[in-house]
Amino acid sequence: MVRKICIGLVLLSGIASAQLMTGRLTTSVYGFEGRDSLTPVTMFRAYENVYVNAATEDYAFNMNAMVSNDFGTAIETDPELRVNSFLLKVKRIGGMADITAGRQFVYAGVGSGLIDGVSATADLLDKAVTVTGYGGSNVIRSRDIRKGYIGTNGLFGGQVLVAPMEDALVGISYMNKRMERKPYTATRMDLLNNPYELVINSRPNEEELASLDLEYEHGHAMTLHAKSDYDFHTKEISKVQTFGRFGIMEGLNVTGEYIYRQPRLAYNSIFSVFNTNSTKEVEAGLEYRPMRTAFFFARFANVAYVDESSQRLVVGGTYDIFSATYTQNFGYAGELNGISMQAVYPMMERTLNPMLAFGYATYKHSPDAVEGEVLNGTVGVIYRPSRTISADLQMQWMSNPQYQGDMRVFLKVNYWFSEQLNWL
Repeated sequence: MVRKICIGLVLLSGIASAQLMTGRLTTSVYGFEGRDSLTPVTMFRAYENVYVNAATEDYAFNMNAMVSNDFGTAIETDPELRVNSFLLKVKRIGGMADITAGRQFVYAGVGSGLIDGVSATADLLDKAVTVTGYGGSNVIRSRDIRKGYIGTNGLFGGQVLVAPMEDALVGISYMNKRMERKPYTATRMDLLNNPYELVINSRPNEEELASLDLEYEHGHAMTLHAKSDYDFHTKEISKVQTFGRFGIMEGLNVTGEYIYRQPRLAYNSIFSVFNTNSTKEVEAGLEYRPMRTAFFFARFANVAYVDESSQRLVVGGTYDIFSATYTQNFGYAGELNGISMQAVYPMMERTLNPMLAFGYATYKHSPDAVEGEVLNGTVGVIYRPSRTISADLQMQWMSNPQYQGDMRVFLKVNYWFSEQLNWL
């Protein structure tokens, strides 16, 4: 990994003449008492995150990496390095295309994920059509630097966006993803009933989807979104989602949403052998903004299963420095009644921002279950003495049936920098 970082910095030095480099250094610590089996363990973990971005008119370099280590207990994988992005972009090739190589997050319709690979985007027909393509190996969840082979652990696909009119957008996308499964050893019996060890190599989990997206916005009066996903392995529509927001008068909107979804299970996954059923969710809501500092909303949803249904009610809003939300769930998915409140009071021209948050909820997994209670609170402060430095401190406390008192402390310090580079 050190070698790759050095190579990236060399490339950066070659493109950064008389250009701008921006970035952020974030140092944070998180302390709490966890549990290893039944034994309490004190966790005190420190993180250092480095974000760097440098760009010219024709090139851009980006790196986002984090290293962490626990000082309260010994963890085998420490110190842990996670690289979220490490890429070089070449812009405006032929006046219309961008190519990006390296570790990057791709989002193109139905296809999304973190890859080590290449992506390209081109604007055609006076930017009325945008074509995106990408391909590479999947990055494991630990964000470690390990070799992957696109054939068994790859993600590739693309998207075409067409703007038939000024306020409308139509997108068609395709995604093919393979996730390698590690081999394992199992004991088997031969013809004479003698045990022997056999290495089991499983086919990779696979996903192959296509999607159609539609968007239409007419100022503040109307917003419409629609999306449909098709699964090539099951040969079924796996998801349909529509959303609309309509302004019925100044500051008052009506919203509606419909979601049909099948469980998204990778082909060849062990979970795909079980019987699964779709769900249908319908939600209606109101949004009201009487003034710039006030916003209120209410939403009610019904989720339909095969023979049952559950409902969800959410009411909340913000006014000046206060915000509050009430949530109630009832029906097949269980019962929940919860309220959360938060206040942030800026002081000293927003240099000092104390905050206080509180939450309380009761829940039951079924009508005959014992009711549980969850209580939590947070006290914190954000200090920003300048545009380049900020410090956040929080104390978090929670009580539930599993933990009578869980206290946690979180501290984060940010430093932003911006420099004109004149290396060459």
